[in-house]
Amino acid sequence: MLRRYLLAVLFVWAGGASAQPPQAEHINPDLFKPQLTDVGGGRRLHMACEGGGYPTVVFQQGGEGAIPNWRQVQPVIAKLTRTCVYDRAGFGLSDAPDGPVTGTATTDDLRALLKARGETLPVVFAGHSIGGFYATLYANRFPQDVAGMVLVDPGFAMQNNPTHPEDRKLLLASLDRGNQELADCAKKAREGQLSNDDLKGCFKLPGGWSDFERTYMLQALIRAAWYEAELSQSLNYFPSAQAPESVIWREERLTRRHYGDTPLIVLSGGRLYRDVSQTDRGFAEFSADWRKGHELLANRSNRGEFHYLPDAGHFIQRNRPDVVIDAITRVVETVRAERKAQ
Repeated sequence: MLRRYLLAVLFVWAGGASAQPPQAEHINPDLFKPQLTDVGGGRRLHMACEGGGYPTVVFQQGGEGAIPNWRQVQPVIAKLTRTCVYDRAGFGLSDAPDGPVTGTATTDDLRALLKARGETLPVVFAGHSIGGFYATLYANRFPQDVAGMVLVDPGFAMQNNPTHPEDRKLLLASLDRGNQELADCAKKAREGQLSNDDLKGCFKLPGGWSDFERTYMLQALIRAAWYEAELSQSLNYFPSAQAPESVIWREERLTRRHYGDTPLIVLSGGRLYRDVSQTDRGFAEFSADWRKGHELLANRSNRGEFHYLPDAGHFIQRNRPDVVIDAITRVVETVRAERKAQ
């Protein structure tokens, strides 16, 4: 099932125990109405903003591209400052990409979108999972555009890199199966087999979403573009037998830099999803590497902070929204204070 694959490698919908019950927030339905901006060549991306003040916080969601995963955080931050949510090409309400989904293409798109909309730069990024990876790649390439970052259990280059040959073989086999499922679902979508009432096992929505959140996600999940974008992203983000360092990981390595005094907070969840194909050895290595990778990310700023949350799952913004809200608030206040002092 596609959901199992996404849980294993893109960390979609992974849960975890919450140290305290999250408080429900009502996200603005207007954020889910198409607000499309041309980013070049007639291709349009959806971005919706609300709130006021400096700096603007731009939310970047994980592999599944679901804005509702910020539903317990974004409404609170919108009371503090301007906030923007957006859909990457192929996801949500945005048009399909015009080429392979790479880190360069994704960050070029976002920069073109921010400029076309006239958003005030620099911004603060709040990035989850692969959205956190894209935030760091953007900061590598366009440092003048980034005032600060909060990375929520972010992805990073070489995050899946088993050293034992058996574990690497199992990982690559799992990736191949998942990629084939994505291709199969894209075919079903092109043939009109997917509907709001029957996604043919291609995806399972979580409970608790409002009707407008479900409508927003379902209109994407019945399109071939969503599965094709996911497949392209997977092929370019994860390693293969031919390329231990993926296309997107190489893009990050070649542009990698130290972030100087940029405020940076990295939140790392301790309740990791374990794929059924992983050995004890492979899962132990992955778990250690996941935490170490987050520590190294935090060390890339003189003001970097690393916070490990042992009882939080991959979706820290759902398990512990209070921690994510506090991190974003502190970065926003730091950026404001520095601007005022100039």
